[in-house]
Amino acid sequence: MNFFQQMISEHKDELLDYIFDDELKAKVVNAINDNVDVPFISEKTEGKIIDSLYDSVEEVVRGVIAEKL
Repeated sequence: MNFFQQMISEHKDELLDYIFDDELKAKVVNAINDNVDVPFISEKTEGKIIDSLYDSVEEVVRGVIAEKL
C-alpha cells in the first residue's frame, strides 16, 4: 500500500465528513426543491421530504465510497 492509499484508508471517515457537510446538503436539497413542484404540497413539506431523501442517498453513497477507498 502506498503512502496516499494508507492516508486515505486511515482518514476516510474524516474525508467523507468533509465532503458530505451541511453546505453540500443544503445546496443539493435547495436545488432539488427548486426543480420539483408537487401540487397540493407546500414548499416546506417538499423540503422535508427532499431532506429525508437526501439523508438516505447520502448514507448509500458514503457506504459505497467507503468500500472503494
